[in-house]
Amino acid sequence: MPTFKFDKEIFLAYPVHTAVFVSDFAVLLFLPLVRPPVVLGILLIGLLVYLSMFFGAKLNVPDVSEKTS
Repeated sequence: MPTFKFDKEIFLAYPVHTAVFVSDFAVLLFLPLVRPPVVLGILLIGLLVYLSMFFGAKLNVPDVSEKTS
């Protein structure tokens, strides 16, 4: 099972990605109040999934106990 270590230096190293991630999360959080078009909502959710996977890959700590032969 992958382990993740929260390191704020990763978020500071990618300021544009972090700003888009935070603003996208905030827009989706208050989306029921705004009611944008469905296509825009799908694009925002896709962008949030992409950024979550991006930061997940950057914050992943490889398991050093397993040896590759």
